[in-house]
Amino acid sequence: MILARVIAPVVASEKHGFFEGRKLLLVKELLPGGGLGPRTLVALDGVNSGVGDQVLVAKNGGAVDDVVGLKDCPANVVIVAHVDQVRFAAD
Repeated sequence: MILARVIAPVVASEKHGFFEGRKLLLVKELLPGGGLGPRTLVALDGVNSGVGDQVLVAKNGGAVDDVVGLKDCPANVVIVAHVDQVRFAAD
């Protein structure tokens, strides 16, 4: 899983039937210091996220299957949580 920020909605006029009625969002990986990392992903929204939200993203098909309740769905990245706060333990 990765920590990410939602940066934009994804709009597709032509898409696989699975994605009808489902929200796709562009997310950018967050670095430990809070800055944006190099990795950008398109994620299926599992928790009603919006632009600017800090989220937890799972990157495997099994997680997507569990969130949407289908086996072998055609997505492999899903937003599974809104992240309110990240605390690092002192060394």
